[in-house]
Amino acid sequence: MPRRFPLQPLLDLAQDHTDAAARKLGMLKAKWQEAEEKLQQLKSYRVDYQARLLRGTKTGMQANSIKDFHLFLGKLDLAIRQQSEEVERCRKSWEGGLHEWQAKQRRLKAFDTLSQRHLSSERKREDKQEQREQDELSINRVEPEQPDDPQRT
Repeated sequence: MPRRFPLQPLLDLAQDHTDAAARKLGMLKAKWQEAEEKLQQLKSYRVDYQARLLRGTKTGMQANSIKDFHLFLGKLDLAIRQQSEEVERCRKSWEGGLHEWQAKQRRLKAFDTLSQRHLSSERKREDKQEQREQDELSINRVEPEQPDDPQRT
């Protein structure tokens, strides 16, 4: 029976940490995508609002309404800039999470390599033990029984 890998608790812990980092990376990616979607919605809304302003100025619009449109477009521009910054923050957070996950993955791989080496070593040890036992059985079968009487030889 193979002996237990002495670093198994560390291997298990490294696996847990890698799994947690992967889950975190997934959440960071989702947050980044949500921020991207919100940015695209703001940009789309700005294009729509700009088109409405253009149509309104062609058909005749009061000066107050034009002023309100321009103020609102300014607020949309500010919201777009802020959302762009949020997208960039989310992207950087995701990249940080990716680097963290990769580091955890490398550590896990190192422990896994040690575990595989241990398993291989244990197999070799068991094979040698089994071969010794087989050799002993073969030797015992081949050797003729020795007479109890020492004078007969």
